Amino acid sequence: MSVRRQAAPFLRGRAARPAGGKTARPSRRGRAGISLRAAVRGALDASRLAAATAIAVVCVAPLPAQTTPQVRIPAGRLEGLPLRGAPQGAAFLGIPFSAQPVGDLRWRAPQPAPHWSGVRQATSYGPACMQTPSGWLPEMLGIRAMHTSEACLYLNVWTPKLQSAARLPVFVWVHGGGNVEGSGEWPPLGATLAKRGIVVVSLNYRLGVFGFFSSAALNAESSHRVSGNYGQLDQIAALRWVRDNIRFFGGDPARVTVGGQSSGSLDVCNLMAAPLARGLFRGAILQSGACVDSITASLKGGEEMSARLVSDLSLPAGASMARLRAVPAERLLQAAAADKQIDLEPVIDGWLLPQQPALVFADGRQAAIPVLVGSTRDEVSIFASPLVHGSAYRPQTLAAYHKWLKDEFGGFADQVFAAYAATSDSQVPRIFRRMFTDYDFAFGAYLLAKENADAGLPAYLYNFDAVGSGPFASLGAFHSEENMFLSQRYWTSWVKQPSDGVLSNAMIGYWVNFIQSGSPDGSGLPLWPRFSADRPLCQRLGKNIGPEAVPQVQRLPVFQRFLNARLQAWKAAGR
Repeated sequence: MSVRRQAAPFLRGRAARPAGGKTARPSRRGRAGISLRAAVRGALDASRLAAATAIAVVCVAPLPAQTTPQVRIPAGRLEGLPLRGAPQGAAFLGIPFSAQPVGDLRWRAPQPAPHWSGVRQATSYGPACMQTPSGWLPEMLGIRAMHTSEACLYLNVWTPKLQSAARLPVFVWVHGGGNVEGSGEWPPLGATLAKRGIVVVSLNYRLGVFGFFSSAALNAESSHRVSGNYGQLDQIAALRWVRDNIRFFGGDPARVTVGGQSSGSLDVCNLMAAPLARGLFRGAILQSGACVDSITASLKGGEEMSARLVSDLSLPAGASMARLRAVPAERLLQAAAADKQIDLEPVIDGWLLPQQPALVFADGRQAAIPVLVGSTRDEVSIFASPLVHGSAYRPQTLAAYHKWLKDEFGGFADQVFAAYAATSDSQVPRIFRRMFTDYDFAFGAYLLAKENADAGLPAYLYNFDAVGSGPFASLGAFHSEENMFLSQRYWTSWVKQPSDGVLSNAMIGYWVNFIQSGSPDGSGLPLWPRFSADRPLCQRLGKNIGPEAVPQVQRLPVFQRFLNARLQAWKAAGR
């Protein structure tokens, strides 16, 4: 991602040059890739046209009042919904975990949520954080846009046993969407995992310009002399809320696992590297996203990106924060979306992220917890698919492939081509898909597992390779597909196969086992070996389930060499 933006929901990547062939600013991955956010911008623009007439809010249908559950937490009493299939369970939706970041609280660290009197209804999701409509929503949710608001810091809780003495394991989900889209509403893991004995929490966090804007003026306001990273601070605030409140819902604050997919996974990886998040979770599940395989931007880089936005708004460079906070949220959102060079992401700020996460993990200084991590076999295929209005650039000739590699890898281009060589134009699309999937996803998952294992910590690596039928058949095992099997909520055009249920139940079993014990093994499932660099095995998750050698492992060292060179350059620059 250009300082690693994920473009569409549950999308992560630093894609290629746009179809017009213009070279974009340096990416977090390499030197000339652009984010997939820009590659699918046309789809987002088309979706905006339909937003006014197609906004939907998904709620859980209430049962009769006499069966409505209630819980008291320090902030006040909540009334939720019965959890179907779990007689002692309940769902509580739209709980504020922070003061809403509006007005003077825009671009400030999250503040404590206010208390309330009486009984607060917790029977429908709160609004998603500000974002433009996504071309993925019709497939994923059957809608064209979500209800959004700048006042969006809400979380949701599903519990199988609403008793404070239950002390059940807890899973906190960080949604994907490139840190510009998504909400705690998707994927609907809550009810599925709660019925297996897990207390589930999903959350919203500030996105895009609202979550990652930085400036010298904001630095001056901060006691830590930093800005940006507000979205990740929201995630930490939600984890602290879980620590302080989850026991009232039957959860054990000492048994919290945090997980995410795509940018949500990358954010979880950052939390493992962040001292502020230490002690808030004891395990992590990372699906198709890692912070160990590339370079995170500096605070100065984030400030330069934000300054471009101020210019786009036709405001003077020295505009006061009061003036910037007075800009309507919709105007900020549209200005950021209209400029293809604006890509606001987490930054190395010296406080939340004191150092490059890649260096933290390489030195074994990450949170000392077990991880379950992996990717799908054909991650990037979906990004160019009309099913999600994708328009990601794909080189079609040898000449275009060589140019892409040179733009992205510079002096390492020939080495990458040697590892992923094509001999004719007709081979380029297939080879590029393999190379880009490995570069953007498989390498990061492998490296994270290896570095956890090198630190003497448990790591479990997977390769998801289930292939759909119908319109999805040509995409292989694509980015975000595994969420359908984990939530048992399938996309609109998905054609179910008899094997889907078997894989779904196995994956849910593995995830539940890991959340409960820190290991996916048990429940009569095929043995999943712990990862070891000396014997690099992963678990194949598809029509066949079981251990296998890590695919493409012999090709991955070229990406390690490229990463090492960039990390050396970072250190040499004294950052």
